[in-house]
Amino acid sequence: MDPIAERISRYLLRRIRRLAILDLYAHAAGAGLLNSRHFEDEKTTGTIWSISTKGLGMLAGDRNSALRLVASALKSGPAREVTDEFDDQTTADPWSEAVAEAGKASRMEAASATKGYHRETQLMLGLLRDFLPAPVSVHVAMALLVARSVSARQTDLEALREVLQRPNAVLLFRVPVSGFERQLGLMLENALIAPFWASLKDIAGGTALSSHFRESRTEKLRRKVMTASGRSSTSVADRTLRRQLSNAVLGEAVPMVIADETSASLRPQFAAAADIVFECTGFDLALVAELLHLCCGIQPRASLDRMKTMAFDPSDICLDDLALAVRPGRSLEAILETLVALAAAHVEEEDHDDESDKTGRWNGGSKSSIKGKSKSISVDIIQPESSANEKTTDSVNAKAGGVSDVSSMVRVTGRLRVETLTGYGEAKGWALDLKEDLPLWREGAIGWDEMSTKMMLSGPPGTGKTTFARALCNTLQVPLIVTSVASWLEPGYLGDVLKRMSAVFEAARETAPCIVFIDEIDAIGSRGSGRGKRDDDYWSTLTTRLLELLDGALKSEGVIVVGATNLPDKIDAALLRSGRLEKHVMIPPPDVQALAGILAHHLGSDLAAVLATAPAHAEPKQQASARDATANSPINSKAPFASGATTRKGQAYV
Repeated sequence: MDPIAERISRYLLRRIRRLAILDLYAHAAGAGLLNSRHFEDEKTTGTIWSISTKGLGMLAGDRNSALRLVASALKSGPAREVTDEFDDQTTADPWSEAVAEAGKASRMEAASATKGYHRETQLMLGLLRDFLPAPVSVHVAMALLVARSVSARQTDLEALREVLQRPNAVLLFRVPVSGFERQLGLMLENALIAPFWASLKDIAGGTALSSHFRESRTEKLRRKVMTASGRSSTSVADRTLRRQLSNAVLGEAVPMVIADETSASLRPQFAAAADIVFECTGFDLALVAELLHLCCGIQPRASLDRMKTMAFDPSDICLDDLALAVRPGRSLEAILETLVALAAAHVEEEDHDDESDKTGRWNGGSKSSIKGKSKSISVDIIQPESSANEKTTDSVNAKAGGVSDVSSMVRVTGRLRVETLTGYGEAKGWALDLKEDLPLWREGAIGWDEMSTKMMLSGPPGTGKTTFARALCNTLQVPLIVTSVASWLEPGYLGDVLKRMSAVFEAARETAPCIVFIDEIDAIGSRGSGRGKRDDDYWSTLTTRLLELLDGALKSEGVIVVGATNLPDKIDAALLRSGRLEKHVMIPPPDVQALAGILAHHLGSDLAAVLATAPAHAEPKQQASARDATANSPINSKAPFASGATTRKGQAYV
């Protein structure tokens, strides 16, 4: 191994061991073997460990007896033998001397506090370290990958130290291994890379690099670190990425870590921002052999010989594969067979993805997908219907019960348009203005920020909010992306929810000009709604992210946003401010004229036959008024649809 890589890997492995020891001490304190208190009674200043009265009682016998008692208290297996890289070389075993000084039973029984028992505390801590679990294979792999990437591009440690000491240093890690970005974020949060606990902040305001909603160790004092993801930025426009990086560099004087696990060429914006670029080619046989030695004690030569015999190619495995395959108690043969099977599965997945890409789901399909190395996220896209799909019937002459002749021209249109809708009030005028402005924007005569492109529709269920979105799609002749807050919330986990939200707007930017219709937008709730602090943090994050996406849509030209809700009072006020869903139109239930137009549209060519079945007796005044309203209704004004109507099996209902 390269000398620099060896030094860095040893440093990182020590930090991994340190965290494992802290977790072990916390477990021992929970079992009653140790007492813990915070230095100066502040949680963020560190923990002081001391032996408890129960722990003192376990030191009376010989070391083997003490190990058995500690194992029973920890509910652990026998003590583990560790490799030299994980041994604590600085702590000698003081067993004989400590037992000789602390072996009096009366002294242990009288100990109501542990003050002064420094030797006994050191003895207990030494016993506990024998029960350290095997190092996590993913952590060890990350240490080796980071060390290799640093040594490959950095030969002067003094120059590296100078860069790392800058308050706003920008470091870029390029390692083409699936899962590297997330694991690097987790290790930064847990002080396994840098000598401090980090709080990660994404440059785009999205999910943290670790995909965590919040840090797991909330009592730790943390330093802020800005992060960027190469995988998440693949669909971000160059101009947007440049602005995000610029804002981060010009903001607080905090370090920035850019992680890129993709195999694509390096984005020039990342290269320009980075002070140092660290990169390596990923897994190879030598790295896997070193990993198995550190985690399982298997000699590297034995691993290398067996991998060569099997013709094993480790370049196809990911970090999650190591977590599944490299586990305590497994033989070298079992580990390698599992890795070979997982690598073959990755190749099949890539072939399947490539085959799926050939289907052209973006071209004319009803669904599209945003794909990275993770699973794809489907987005519903409805294409506008062309004017060629319209059809018109001839005039229909019918006799309504012999009382009077009804002669009218009925136009049956298969294409919904805003022009033919009734009952939408200001929403119709907003849509028609947008229809006039869109060609001007395409010609460059007006800017996108000069147009009104965001609106929220509210009203009781069944008042045609979704119908309006479909009609707007046909009127503007642009695609319609249909989504809902309920579909965003389906995964439950915050990181997955945020990814679904972002995928919709990423699809919109790539499909622009287009319409994004967000149904049930009230389901996202309002910040500070009193659900409890943990829930409030969850919903506040969702609301904040939606605000950012809406603002982003304003900067991404060609994206029209229409939200729909039955409960406008539950909408966060910030969503209705300028630049977001600033236009709010309430849709009332349909009146008689609108209902007449609805029936005329859904009956179509059957209208004459229905009118012919009307009773022949004289009509009451109220019925005559209704007939007059029908005669003057949108039947003659060629209005096929109005708010408040849906159909089921060809029947109209309200």
